[in-house]
Amino acid sequence: MEDNAQAVPPRGNGNISQLSKSASPDLDQLTRDFRVFVADCETLLKNATTLSGSGAAVARAQLSEKMAAAKVKVDEMRVSAGDRAARTRAATEDYVRREPMKAIAWAAVAGAVLGVLMSRR
Repeated sequence: MEDNAQAVPPRGNGNISQLSKSASPDLDQLTRDFRVFVADCETLLKNATTLSGSGAAVARAQLSEKMAAAKVKVDEMRVSAGDRAARTRAATEDYVRREPMKAIAWAAVAGAVLGVLMSRR
């Protein structure tokens, strides 16, 4: 019998790797935004000790704005991550349906590797 594995182009793997690559820029952006948010909060807290009543009110308002913006960003990232997880699950299910024996083999390999790693501890 001939091995037809080379004749058939691989499908399915591109979807999963593509999804994981798209998560990286979003995570990098979230990390940058969080660092800016923390720096802004530190600046506001440093200035809050020397502020008068009206200045403290302005600082609280600015902090509230920053907190609201951070909550919106986190919610957007949560929704985006949920969408990516659903697409990844669908791509994985599609691959398992198209290539059940390969999926079983990968699961067996992963189980063997985990078994070896766990037995060493």
